[in-house]
Amino acid sequence: MKHRLSHEIDNYPEPDDVGIIRVTARLFGQDDNSTFTVLSLARDFIANDECKSKEDLNYFLLEAGINEDVISNAILELIVYVDEVTCPASIEYSPGCALKVRLDLIPDYLDDDDDTIQEAAQVSFDENNSIWFRPASKLIVKSLTRKIYNKKIKKEKKKMVSLEECRICLQDFNNGGMVVTLSCGHEFDDECIVKWFETSHVCPLCRLELPCQDEL
Repeated sequence: MKHRLSHEIDNYPEPDDVGIIRVTARLFGQDDNSTFTVLSLARDFIANDECKSKEDLNYFLLEAGINEDVISNAILELIVYVDEVTCPASIEYSPGCALKVRLDLIPDYLDDDDDTIQEAAQVSFDENNSIWFRPASKLIVKSLTRKIYNKKIKKEKKKMVSLEECRICLQDFNNGGMVVTLSCGHEFDDECIVKWFETSHVCPLCRLELPCQDEL
C-alpha cells in the first residue's frame, strides 16, 4: 500500500476555521473510492496523542481493512508533514490560516502515476479551492516598491525591541534588509512576499489584489 500527501492553505478562512486542519483520506481500489474527513486544531493534531481526529482516522482505516503497520506509518508521516507545513519557519503558513491536507492510499497493484487516479484524487480537493490560490503577475511583483529597511527600535526593560516585523515569517525586519511596500501600505520581507505571490495574488493581510499571472 502506497500513500502520498499534499496540501493547500486557506489564507482567509472563516473565523471558526482559523488554525484548523482538515485531513481528507482517500482510499483507491475501493468500489466507491472511499473518502473520510477529520477536523482538528493543527497543534493538537501534531502534539496531542489523544487527538480525537487521529483516533477517528485510525479507526476508519482499520475498518477499511488497511494493515496496522501501514496505518501507523501513514499517520506518523502525516503528523510530520503537518508539522513541517505549519512550523514557525514556514513562509506559506501563518497562525491565522486554515490547512487542508489530502492523504491518498493506493494499493500496490495500482499505478499511482496513472492519470485517472491523479484526476480522481484532485477533483474533491479542487471543489473547495479558493480563488486566492492564483499566482500574481511576475512583472507586477518585480515592479513593487522596495526600500532598504532602517530599523526603528525602542528601549524596553533595558532591551532593544524592534517595532516592526514581517507578518508572513513573523520575524523582525533586518536592518539593511530589503522590504517591499504594497499599495495598501502593508510591508513584508522581499523574499517572503515574492514567495507568497508565487501562489497567491492577494495581500496576506487585507486581500488587496494584484493582477494574476494568467491575466497578462
